[in-house]
Amino acid sequence: MIVSCPSCKTKYQFEESRFGESGTKRLKCTKCETVFEISKPEIEESEIRRTAVAPPAGKGRTTGDPDTSLPTPPPDATSLPPLAPLPSTKRYSLAVIMGANAGQIHTVRKPRVVLGRGLESDVQLQDSEVSRRHAMLEIHQDEAVVTDLGSTNGTYVDGVRIQRASVFSSHEFSLGTTTLMFIVTDVHDGAGV
Repeated sequence: MIVSCPSCKTKYQFEESRFGESGTKRLKCTKCETVFEISKPEIEESEIRRTAVAPPAGKGRTTGDPDTSLPTPPPDATSLPPLAPLPSTKRYSLAVIMGANAGQIHTVRKPRVVLGRGLESDVQLQDSEVSRRHAMLEIHQDEAVVTDLGSTNGTYVDGVRIQRASVFSSHEFSLGTTTLMFIVTDVHDGAGV
């Protein structure tokens, strides 16, 4: 689930399994150090509303109104509409140019891939600053759209933290301490070689 600091609005991914038997957990924002409480989401689909309780007196901003700026859950790649297949005349790759996986090149074979350190990610990155499901890349010809999936440490394009941004061939973006370059190349049929 995604939770948001009630003071500075920094978003965090919190694994629901960490609640255990408890219905609430206290968290400390790593950015502004506000301590706040979150509640375990209800089982019913209509009750999946993320809540954050105001910080204790003297810590951050407090209001009597509920925080309506909490994020919507990040998109699940399986519930999104299908994209057009990748054209056979192009090859798409993600080159890791900085981080633990520097030097690796991941060929992208689907128009939508999930990037993260979890086993379920299409492009797996060995970076403790990368969330299990950190970001999603959707390819539309020579352009791709990078969407942050509610990661703890954010996704950055041109040094700016983004929720969603376009990247083009040879454009770089960062997840945690890993920097990737999106590469589009033409596929030649071997004629004239």
